[in-house]
Amino acid sequence: MLRSPRVLAASILVLGVLLGCVLVFPRLLLKVDVDRSRLDRMAPAEYAKAVNEIRTTLLQGIGGVVLLAGVYVTWRQLQENIQAGHEQRDLDRQGQITERFTRAVEQLANERLAIQLGGISALDRIAAESPRDRKAIVDILAAAIRTQSPWPPPAQNPFPADYPIAKVPPMRVRAPSVQSALNVVGRWGPTPAQEQVWPTADLTDADLRMANLEGAHLWRVRLHRANLAGANLSGADLRGADLTEAVLVEADLQEAVADATTWWPSGFQPLDAGVVVQRTSSGGGAT
Repeated sequence: MLRSPRVLAASILVLGVLLGCVLVFPRLLLKVDVDRSRLDRMAPAEYAKAVNEIRTTLLQGIGGVVLLAGVYVTWRQLQENIQAGHEQRDLDRQGQITERFTRAVEQLANERLAIQLGGISALDRIAAESPRDRKAIVDILAAAIRTQSPWPPPAQNPFPADYPIAKVPPMRVRAPSVQSALNVVGRWGPTPAQEQVWPTADLTDADLRMANLEGAHLWRVRLHRANLAGANLSGADLRGADLTEAVLVEADLQEAVADATTWWPSGFQPLDAGVVVQRTSSGGGAT
């Protein structure tokens, strides 16, 4: 309704220009270009020929303008179609990721180990494809780790709190799904590239005895009161991590990276454990 008057006005304007080019403008232009005395001496046939030549030139010019306008409109329409196609594909992709995300999270709650591992693997692939979903994935897997492997362990756990660490099997053996989740958290966990926010993964009170966290991204991760006895933390990024009250007995910390913002258990000497302590900090201690 709002566009109809504009279309009508544009149509009238175009029609007026065409009629002017046919009936009015050629004669006006001829009077401007040709001296009046010469114009008076023109024979009717010569005058008509001159008018027709001007009319033809004007119409050709209008045709060229119309052609260029058509090319421009076609180009704009093509660009809009391409943009719409990109947006639709992005929407479809996001819908597929959401569906896969939901299905993978449901698999985490399944009692069958193979299905749990499939869900964790699916979340890992989604994190690789969709950076904006990584924090949610890390948070979900960290919650699963805390739930499935709490410290202290429940009474029915075959490896109670006082079980000799030398006899505790590696995490990949005694809790494969927890180790798999740790792998994903360590791969897609917080990094210093996220300096504008205070990202973290919460592994507070987690039983991580004999876990493999070699080279893991644990920047600013909460490991408060976590049991990391016998864990492999070599080469891990521990800058800003909260390790207060954590158990680090027999943990391998060779070449792990820390800084002034790393919070250690009381009395722990990181240099004695082979930790590389950087002088520059990642900004503020863990809370």
